[in-house]
Amino acid sequence: MHWLDRLASLLMTRARTRIFPDGWGDLPAASSTVNPIDIEWLSTTRKESLEVLDGTFSSPAPLPPRAAIGHVRWYRPEKSRGLCLLLAASNEEGYDRRAPLARRLAAEGIGSLLLENPYYGARRVHQESPPVRTVGELLTMGSAAVQEAHGLLLGVEHDGIAGVSGYSMGGNIAALVAATHPYPIVAVPLAPSPSPAVVFTEGLLSAFVDWSSLACSRSELADILDRISVLALPPPVRPDLAIIVAARGDGYIPASAVESLHRHWSGSELRWEPGGHVSLATIGRSRLVRAIVDGFNRAV
Repeated sequence: MHWLDRLASLLMTRARTRIFPDGWGDLPAASSTVNPIDIEWLSTTRKESLEVLDGTFSSPAPLPPRAAIGHVRWYRPEKSRGLCLLLAASNEEGYDRRAPLARRLAAEGIGSLLLENPYYGARRVHQESPPVRTVGELLTMGSAAVQEAHGLLLGVEHDGIAGVSGYSMGGNIAALVAATHPYPIVAVPLAPSPSPAVVFTEGLLSAFVDWSSLACSRSELADILDRISVLALPPPVRPDLAIIVAARGDGYIPASAVESLHRHWSGSELRWEPGGHVSLATIGRSRLVRAIVDGFNRAV
């Protein structure tokens, strides 16, 4: 396990971070739509050959009113050969953490759509932290993000092929999108788990789950969270367009979980990178960009 992962865990301990402090909440029924989303573009800025557009849309998913208005940012290079939807990691509010990836991809001729997840940032339901407070809200957020991702990929007109990527939780949702999208897309899940179950019951984050508020065993929580496992879905239309990136010293995502996704997506590539979950997301950013670019190069 990389030392930065241990440090992040220590900081969470000192901050008394608790996951699912409000318990189970209302567990959502299965819901899925794959229809284009109409975006209202509200503002545009330009820096040299890169245009940045901010827009809003009505979510197709059943969400609380504060979360039902979606927010998205489009990094659109002047000459584009594809569009990548970059999904958010856990507790990622706004676009600042993904913006460096988007700018580097733009330099490679790949545009980026950055979705603000339901319950985060401008779509917060709770003003206190954490923004997602129950198991039901986590499942609702994930389901809504998948539906919105499909709608954005189908609704935004662009040149070239479409793709989807994201880090950690964003990688899990990216994998779900790739597995359920009706058309071939580039898929580059970064530090993903095929299901949130192993993240909250096996990895470092399991120590921060508020088990008393859930009054359950780890196996019971795992059974609920495995309802949205990528392993329960068919592989993508073109698994050969998938590159799965993982950190060798990841303390949050077990290696066995990543390997199971790779096996399930026969024909995909699995890239093991040095470092841990935190270091790969920060000092390993250039390798993440390289993987996304390589995925788009395969689709040429």
